[in-house]
Amino acid sequence: MSIQHPDGLIALFSELYEINCRVECGDIASAKAAIASTRMKKLLTHYEEALWEDGVEPLKLEAYVAAGGWVGLTYSYRYPADGFTVTNSVTPRRV
Repeated sequence: MSIQHPDGLIALFSELYEINCRVECGDIASAKAAIASTRMKKLLTHYEEALWEDGVEPLKLEAYVAAGGWVGLTYSYRYPADGFTVTNSVTPRRV
């Protein structure tokens, strides 16, 4: 099996970066509104399923309102081969 989950996470971070750009320019009212949207729910569900198909278990993806009013993401998963667990939070945005 070829592990592709880093590519999936990078794609998810790119999507969140775009959402934060839209929050910054006012297209989306707030990070809270973005997180509550059906688009965000679909986005997280899509990436959870895609990462699960790559063999990443257990997987946790959770969006939150980060400092400064941005959309952040907490994620946690275990590498299938050796059981190494990765847990992190990220807020993809312009600096």
